[in-house]
Amino acid sequence: MTANNIIIFFIICVLIYLIGGLSSLFTFSIPKLSNRLSNTCAMIASGFLSILMTYKLLILKDTPLEFKYSNNIPFLTISFKIDNLAAFFILVIAIISFIVSLFSYTYMSHYFFKRNISIFGLLYNLFIISMILLVSSSNLLLFLVFWEIMSLVSYFLVNYESEKKEVQRASRIYIIMTYAGTAFITAAFGLMAYFTKSFSFDFSNIANTSIPSNYANLIFIFLLIGFGTKAGIIPMHIWLPYAHPVAPSNISALMSGVMIKMSVYGLLRVILDLLPDNPMWWGVITLIVGSASAIFGIAYSVASTINIKRLLAYSSIENMGLIFCGIGMFLISRAADNSFLLVMALTATLLHTLNHAVFKSLLFMGAGAIQYSAHTKDMEKLGGLIKKMPIASIFIFIGCLTISAVPPFNGFISEFIIFQTIINSIVWFANNSSIIILFMIVAAALSLTGALVAFCFVKMFGISFLGMPRTSNAENVKEPEKPMLVALGISSCLCLALGIFSKYTISIIDNISYEFLNLKLLSTDWSLTKFVHYPIGENKLDISVGLLSILIFVLSSIVILIVYSLRKRTSVERYNTWDCGFTKITPKMQYSATGFSKSIRIILRGIFKPNRDLVITEGHGPYYIKKGIYTMSTEKVFEKYFYVPIIKFIINFSRNYRFKIQTGSIHTYLLYFFSILVLMLLYYSFMA
Repeated sequence: MTANNIIIFFIICVLIYLIGGLSSLFTFSIPKLSNRLSNTCAMIASGFLSILMTYKLLILKDTPLEFKYSNNIPFLTISFKIDNLAAFFILVIAIISFIVSLFSYTYMSHYFFKRNISIFGLLYNLFIISMILLVSSSNLLLFLVFWEIMSLVSYFLVNYESEKKEVQRASRIYIIMTYAGTAFITAAFGLMAYFTKSFSFDFSNIANTSIPSNYANLIFIFLLIGFGTKAGIIPMHIWLPYAHPVAPSNISALMSGVMIKMSVYGLLRVILDLLPDNPMWWGVITLIVGSASAIFGIAYSVASTINIKRLLAYSSIENMGLIFCGIGMFLISRAADNSFLLVMALTATLLHTLNHAVFKSLLFMGAGAIQYSAHTKDMEKLGGLIKKMPIASIFIFIGCLTISAVPPFNGFISEFIIFQTIINSIVWFANNSSIIILFMIVAAALSLTGALVAFCFVKMFGISFLGMPRTSNAENVKEPEKPMLVALGISSCLCLALGIFSKYTISIIDNISYEFLNLKLLSTDWSLTKFVHYPIGENKLDISVGLLSILIFVLSSIVILIVYSLRKRTSVERYNTWDCGFTKITPKMQYSATGFSKSIRIILRGIFKPNRDLVITEGHGPYYIKKGIYTMSTEKVFEKYFYVPIIKFIINFSRNYRFKIQTGSIHTYLLYFFSILVLMLLYYSFMA
């Protein structure tokens, strides 16, 4: 198959997505058919696209796929280019879109005759198309166009249940933060385009342009803020815990699994392709922001929410923080001209991008399956689901193990390489005491993050799936329908396969590293005995993380089987201990999600500032309590101390200067236009 054939098939896949969206729109009167058509087309296109991109990464790894449509207006040239980096991200989009589309077959049925399914089907396919074409774009203007389409379409999808006040608020916060981030990205792209001294926005022209260091620094800061906003990096994260819980769960899976990774692609595209040199402080800032996001994100996930989807949203902040730690280490290694740490950091970044997409989409789909069956996202209204949903429980449990970095699942492999990069950096930078201190602090922060992640998902799974049902909804749940279970099963298998066969994934990433850095992490030895080996450490000691994971898994299974068989042979007599007249355990006597995480809130009360309120309703007298209501909330620190002052300043400024600027006089407004025109002419005359 030639490059031209791949391009033709790629265009066909995009058209299939479009056909799926339009066919959904034209069958609006039959919701079930509309849903089936949109998801079937999305599955066909995504499956075919996955095969094409895998072929590109393995067979045509040295041949970029290019398509350009020129016209008489240079800055409106439509050009696409799929190199190995773009192909990798398109592969991630296609895999997750395929699984989520399968999940949507039955998940969307609870919206039938309640919401407009045809509009949803159109927006769903447009959302996938916009991300694919964004990654394929080879000029700044086209990138921004598809970035805007992606943002707008995702806004409408988040706002799907628009009659609910919490949905309106969440979508409003999301679109405001999106446009704030886009403004910084546009400013950065404008500065890059300016130095080309032409109307061409092509990446190739910018890559060959020398940008002064002061402007390059400003461009990087703008891009870190702009892409960091979409990624949900602290302190630009506030939209994520609002938007994900209110969006349909299939959209949450796509947004968290894929959409926020578009910011990673954008940042990597710039630092790999357009800004090939950087000072060390770029990496230091990115590393600090990433590690802060990781620990704050998971701390809020543990201590401040009982909503499963909000818990997963905060967890996405943590994982994006880990990815940005990888980007930070890449920038530090490039500034220090350390090739081994450079390729290790890039591998860790891309590997965790893929792995997080798989296990986070699994968990969001799992949350959707719970909501579909139990009609709630509140952990404190669940309990005992493992008895009613045994198959779904196993798949969600695998997702919890994976995100907790338990071997042999894929979350362990990528986080292991991130840790190895930081630990090896302490050795490589032994003569630089200040940066070693930074690496040690980051390593400690990420270690604490790992412990909190395990605590968080013990809480999520234990409170929701174990124990007794707390409500009638939890007691009457049923196993999700087959398409939902198959989608969860595919994601679970991918979590295991990407962990055990990690060498094959890393070898694909090596093609990206070689294209941009002329470096590879893996040796070219593909013998079966070393299929999961890769070199780690200063001396490139050959350690097999995959085989180590398999060994741990096998030994654990053997121990469990031995213990179980010994217990069966031993006769055990059970007696009731003296219980002070206690008669029956009730669901209210179980640990709640709030109670389970109280120890963490106490330890971190300086950050969370928890508020407690107890309202007691008296019965016949002051000593006879009829009802007690205990409520707990944590303070939204970043909103209160960062965003609220900014909003107040903008409002006060607008009120004070509204009548001075908006006079209502047409002469004054014409003067404004004329003054700006004169200033622009003067600026360009001096810059020429």
